[in-house]
Amino acid sequence: MAQRPGWHGIPPSEDRYVPPLQLEAPDGDVVEPARSPALWVELDYPDGSRRTMKGFAMAWTDTMVRAQWIEYSRAREAWVDAARCRRRTLAPHPTHAS
Repeated sequence: MAQRPGWHGIPPSEDRYVPPLQLEAPDGDVVEPARSPALWVELDYPDGSRRTMKGFAMAWTDTMVRAQWIEYSRAREAWVDAARCRRRTLAPHPTHAS
């Protein structure tokens, strides 16, 4: 059987989860929007791997974004360089008549 891309199997326990590299939380002016814009975020991990994740911008400064994404069925957050993020368009789902 051909391998499908993505993660399969049992998620690692919380004590074995390795978070991505992240920046220190900023001091000063942080924008926290009423609605978080959708984004793509490039995350680097300590083992040298890189992943592009669907996420949301939960807060930001002029140079940093606090991104939130789902990984191993849990919401994760990290402060990342704003250059590692780009806007993502959410497409409305079609509604089905009952």
